Amino acid sequence: MIRRKNKILAGMLSMLLSILLLNGCGSTSAEIPTNSSADNQSSRGESVLRYAVESSPKGLFSPLLSNTTYDNNVNSLVYSPLILLDENNDFKPGLADKYEFSGDNLTVTFNLRKDVKWHDGEDFTADDVAFTFTSMADQKYTGSRFNEISKIVGAQDYHDGKADSISGIKVIDKYTISFTYSKVYAPALSNFSQRGIIPKHIWSKVNVADWDKQSDLLNKPVGTGPYKLIDFKPDQYVELAKNDSYFGGAPKIDKFIFKVANTETELSELAKGDLDIVELSSTKEEDLKMLKDAGIKIEEKPSANYQFMTMNSNRDFFKDKRVRQAITYAINRKGIVDSLLGEHGQVINAPISLAGWAYPKSGLNTYDYNADKAKELLKEAGWIENNGVLEKDGKKFEVDLMVPTGNKVREQSAPIIQQNLKDVGIIVNISTMDVASAMAKTKGQGDYDMGLLGFTLEVDPGDADRYWSSSIANNSQFNFSNFINAKSDEFIEKAATTIDRNERKEVYAKWGQLLNDEAPYVFLYSQNAIRAHNPKLQGYKYSAYSVFPDIQNWTISK
Repeated sequence: MIRRKNKILAGMLSMLLSILLLNGCGSTSAEIPTNSSADNQSSRGESVLRYAVESSPKGLFSPLLSNTTYDNNVNSLVYSPLILLDENNDFKPGLADKYEFSGDNLTVTFNLRKDVKWHDGEDFTADDVAFTFTSMADQKYTGSRFNEISKIVGAQDYHDGKADSISGIKVIDKYTISFTYSKVYAPALSNFSQRGIIPKHIWSKVNVADWDKQSDLLNKPVGTGPYKLIDFKPDQYVELAKNDSYFGGAPKIDKFIFKVANTETELSELAKGDLDIVELSSTKEEDLKMLKDAGIKIEEKPSANYQFMTMNSNRDFFKDKRVRQAITYAINRKGIVDSLLGEHGQVINAPISLAGWAYPKSGLNTYDYNADKAKELLKEAGWIENNGVLEKDGKKFEVDLMVPTGNKVREQSAPIIQQNLKDVGIIVNISTMDVASAMAKTKGQGDYDMGLLGFTLEVDPGDADRYWSSSIANNSQFNFSNFINAKSDEFIEKAATTIDRNERKEVYAKWGQLLNDEAPYVFLYSQNAIRAHNPKLQGYKYSAYSVFPDIQNWTISK
């Protein structure tokens, strides 16, 4: 998949064997913690784990503000939610050691642990929980999580400035809190498992409207998680130290470092010992075989991630469904998968996780690559070919495609898409930028034509309303295509209020079929989650929805 230089691959086996024999000491930039510093730490009895990331976190180290995988990963180690997910994606106790639903399924009550301390030593209480979820409904809140609690009684009134508090959130005592919904809300527990709790004694002193500007607080976050953030150097690394007071038990690995790694050299860094875990973007069989032969551990699982190409429906080019469908037919998605992922990914046709329980097994148009079908639909929509370029009302079909950097497969797919669309008369100009810049362009009405982006879908498809519901279209940062459809809203609402999973699955199948037909995105592919890790790392596990389950029990030899 990635065109690595032969000299890197050729030298990898010897380097890996050197690790096994000599414990390997590598070095990179003097500013980035490497095995040289790790050896010094080891002499003091400290163990260090280095986790490769493709792009730098933005520094939004708050679970209420973060909007990228890279910030979310850091936050998942710093902050704790009420409910945790294990490696099988099942719920387990987190900050709450017990929860219970009322007979009508409208109220869920959490009994909180009494032995939890914030990283600064303050007691964790129900007031922190109430503050966290109430803040998400504040009129001045700039994050994108309001939908998670919008169905709680009184949340909308508080959000609209009609109430001074959320009546459906009740602090019963110091360690008990309840949430009451206006109607049955099936994804409730999933939401509580995804959102870390923030400390009231710190963030209540700052105006909610200014939270995302508090670099001092964001870069020195205080949570209840297994690790504390001690250093952040943008575009280089995030360094965390274990929390000896973690309620799940003090982590056995002393330091955890997210290191921004070059995807062209990450395997050699793994070989030298400068990295301990790499989320493999390369699925070349020779790469995988070499790693396995040399003793590097490799695991592969279905992913909750998928890649897509969004089309901004506010642009005249994409208002006609036939055009969106034509573009989907015009892109050789299977060819992209075959050439860049091989057997380690697959084409998707609906915005539902392949790793979950709700992906439709039938009823989806597979949009098999068909340039002639694409041209036919474009002609029906009024686009006429003139010297190889489509025109309509004197305007050429020429658009920009923004491509965020950091994900090599995504970057490599861009010129393929460009050529595929050129073949049907659409001129595509590729514009590369970092993830943060691309996300900024999607806000509001969207300052872009088309863009390659990716989602990490949550454990329950109830997160669909975050991305699609027309009722939040003007407020949702994630409704990239500005898709507004009343029938979609109806399906989302019905699924969210249906407790029985089999019945919900049927509703989501109909929703998936609708999105598949409307084609607000070109749903591209889902790449399997492949992890290569140092054989000295023991107890390591992960799932589609839990990146660091039971991390406090991981160990790594010094």
